[in-house]
Amino acid sequence: MRVKRNKNHRRILRFFRLTFGVQEPYHVLVDGTFLTHALQQRIYVKEQLPKMLEGRTTPMVTNCVLEELRSLGDRALGAAIIAKGYYRLKCGHEDPIVASKCIAQQIGQQNERRLLVATQDPELLQTLRDVPGVPLIRLHGPVPQLEEPSKTSQKRKASLETQKVRAAEWEKPKLPKLKAKEIQAKALAEQPKKVRKKKGANPLSCKKSKKSKPGAGVPTPAPEANPKRRVRSRRMRAQENPEPSEAA
Repeated sequence: MRVKRNKNHRRILRFFRLTFGVQEPYHVLVDGTFLTHALQQRIYVKEQLPKMLEGRTTPMVTNCVLEELRSLGDRALGAAIIAKGYYRLKCGHEDPIVASKCIAQQIGQQNERRLLVATQDPELLQTLRDVPGVPLIRLHGPVPQLEEPSKTSQKRKASLETQKVRAAEWEKPKLPKLKAKEIQAKALAEQPKKVRKKKGANPLSCKKSKKSKPGAGVPTPAPEANPKRRVRSRRMRAQENPEPSEAA
C-alpha cells in the first residue's frame, strides 16, 4: 500500500513540475488545522513532508496563522509552539486576518510563488481547487496524502498543450513565406531529374607515351666476375724450367 501511495505522489508531483514549474525545494504553506490534526495523530510534520515529497521541503506559516493559533489558547498551544519554529512568510497584514483568507491571498490567482498548501479546512481546500497549479496536502488519519490535481489544473494543462501546437503571434507573419517555400520545394521535388550520360575513358589518356626517359634502353654492364687464380701443378713447373743434366 505504501509503495502504491508513493508512486501516486511521484506522478502528481511530475504533473505539477512539468505543467506549472513546481520545483524542489518545495515550499509548503501550513495552516493551523493541519498542525492541530498532526499533533493529535502524533505526526512530526518536518520529518513526514520530505519523506512524502521525496525532496527538500521547507514548511512555512504566516503571521496570521500564528496569531490565530495563539488566540485559541490552550487548545492549540502545542500547534502554536510547533508553528513558531517554521519559516515565517511575510504576508503584509499589520492587523491579523483569518488564516484561510491570508493563505488564499498568498496563493493569488496564478500561484506565482509555486507554493504547496497543507490544510484540513474544507472551505480553503475548495477555494484553492479553483486556482490552477496549487498542490494540496491533507491528512487522511495518520497518513499525509497529496491530493489529485483539480479540474482547473487539468484544464490549464490541456490549454497549454493546445497553445504549444498552435503558432505563436510572432510566427504568424512568417507563415506565408514558409508556405511558399514549402510549395516551391515540393514542385522541385516532383520535377523529373535529368540523367547525365556517362562518358567512357579517354583513349588518349590510356595510350602509352612514346617519350623515353633519359638512360632508358642502354644496357647496363654486367659486373666483372673475379678471375680465378690459376694454380699450376709441380709437373707443369718442371716442364717449363727443366733442370740441367749432370753430363752437361
